[in-house]
Amino acid sequence: MRLFFAVTLPDEMLARVCEAQGRLRDAIGDDGIKWVRPQQFHYTLKFLGETHREKAYRIAEAAQALGSTSAPFTVELGGLGAFPNAERPSVVWIGATQGAADLADLAERLDAVLAGVGVRREKEPLKAHLTIARIRGYAGERAVVRALRHAEMEPLGQFAVRDFVLMQSTLKPTGSEYSIIERVRFTRE
Repeated sequence: MRLFFAVTLPDEMLARVCEAQGRLRDAIGDDGIKWVRPQQFHYTLKFLGETHREKAYRIAEAAQALGSTSAPFTVELGGLGAFPNAERPSVVWIGATQGAADLADLAERLDAVLAGVGVRREKEPLKAHLTIARIRGYAGERAVVRALRHAEMEPLGQFAVRDFVLMQSTLKPTGSEYSIIERVRFTRE
C-alpha cells in the first residue's frame, strides 16, 4: 500500500482553490503542465511510500495516539510558489498565510510518533504547500516562470483543522487516486 498522511480541505475551501487554480490556468495554459484534480488537493504531513499492511496498522495506531494530544487550529490558504524555486519550477503550490507553523508542528510531532514504530524521520521541516500543478515540459516551465513574476494571490479563506487522515494512493493510468484509510480526530480543546 502506498500511503501518506495529510490534512484535507472542507468543500468550501476546495471550491476556492479550484477558482484560484482556474484563474492561474487561464493565465498559463495547459502546454507542458499537468493540473492537479480537486479531489487530490491536500497538505501533506508525511509521505510513507510503499508500506506493508501489518506496519500500516501500527502506523495508524500510533497516529491515533497523537490525536488525543492535539487541539484544532486554523489555516488560511494563500500565497503562490514553486518547488524547487520560481526560476526552475517543477511544482506550483498554494501556501498557508496562517497556520503554516501549526502544520509544521503537527508534522514534526507525527514524525516523532511514527519513528517509534520504525518509520524513518524527515531530514527537513515541513514546508506547508498544496500542489495545484506539475510542470511536464519546457513550455510549461517558461509559462509558469512568467506568470509567477506577476501573480499575486490574496488569501483564499480560513478553515479549522480538526483532524488529519492516512491516505492510500493508488497509481492508475489516469493518475493517482486517493482514498482515506484512517481519520485521526483531535480530541484536545
